[in-house]
Amino acid sequence: MDNILGKRLKELRVENNLTQEEFGKNFNLRKSTISQYESGKSRPDDDLKKSFAKFFNVTIDYLLGNSDIRNPYEEDKSVIPTKAYHNLDKAGLPEEAIRQIEEYIEFVKQKYTSDGTLRKNK
Repeated sequence: MDNILGKRLKELRVENNLTQEEFGKNFNLRKSTISQYESGKSRPDDDLKKSFAKFFNVTIDYLLGNSDIRNPYEEDKSVIPTKAYHNLDKAGLPEEAIRQIEEYIEFVKQKYTSDGTLRKNK
């Protein structure tokens, strides 16, 4: 059985300079669980796959090897530089708190135009 999911998870984790332990903490998973996913000895459930895809800003299809395009919907980062906030220390936070942080970041981003100025209320 081909282990494209495990290979892609490892590739993305390494690209983001995360150890298995650091990556696992974001999902309340042990290093050994991440190791099993990467080696193909175990597979994450569908909800976890969605969370991994969101974390790395890739599609599920990319993770599963159905596409080599990481995110066809991603904005051109050369035009509008964005800061990756997925590296924030979320250890010990419940999923609800992490979701609230992500929602707040999106809320703040909506307040500004692409050139960094505050949007005017209409």
